[in-house]
This record gives sequence, C-alpha cells and structure tokens, in this order.
Amino acid sequence: MKEVEENIMNKLNELLVNDLKAINVNIFGNRDARSIQIMIESDSGVSIDHCSKVTKLAQNIITLEKYIDENYSIEVSSPGINRPLYNIDDFIKYQGERVYVELKKNINNQKRFKGYYEVIGNTICLNYKKEKVSITFDAIKKANLVREIKI
Repeated sequence: MKEVEENIMNKLNELLVNDLKAINVNIFGNRDARSIQIMIESDSGVSIDHCSKVTKLAQNIITLEKYIDENYSIEVSSPGINRPLYNIDDFIKYQGERVYVELKKNINNQKRFKGYYEVIGNTICLNYKKEKVSITFDAIKKANLVREIKI
C-alpha cells in the first residue's frame, strides 16, 4: 500500500466508530481521473448507510489533507464473502478457514494453493493435498478466503 493510501485508511479508522473499519484503500488511474476504492468491514455487516458515511468522510479527509487534486471518484464496498486477506492480522482473525493463496515465487514448482490454514508466528501453515506447506507472510502476493454459500 502506498503512503497516501495508508494515510487515508489510518485517518478513516481514527474517525470510524463501533466496529466499522477500513481494511484497504486503493488509488489508481491517471492525474486527470483517479479512482479510490475503499473496502470496509464490520462484524455486524456493512450497509449502504455505512458506505455513504465512509464516502463523505473520505472526501473530507482528501480535501482537508490535500491528498489528491480534483477529478477523482470514490467507491466504498464491503469485502464480500471471499474477503481478501491483506496482513498477518487478517490471517490470524480468520485462522482455520479455507484460503486461496498466490505466491510471489514458486514453492515446489507451484504458486497457487488452496486449503485450510493456521498461523504460527509469521508463517502460514497450509493443509494442501494431504501435505503441510509453510509459507512466510512476505512470500504472499495475494490471498483471500474461500467460502461457499450453502442453500
């Protein structure tokens, strides 16, 4: 995460109440038209009102701190059922659930793994095809939970 994205996320989290939390901020596009994606979560769920509130807060933060000039759009959303995991705290919070992990470099000629995991220190121990694969957090390119809706 870039410094501006991290600053916006930290300022949002200082202002958000209850258990509502910004978990990721992503800024992309060019100077003429930037897009800001903000992902929020709450243990009680994310509503449209939450998204609207966070949009207004983010606009105020960006204006007051002069992080971005004009010509930007903001999109606020929940992470969804297959929530991305951004940091070691996310892995700890969802420990024991099924996860998809993509690595920066191959381990045993493979970059992508899916399975249940546990966290030991800074290592993700993944149960993959009857084997345990140990992955350091720094080796992970991206990861997300893998959940299914049961009907």
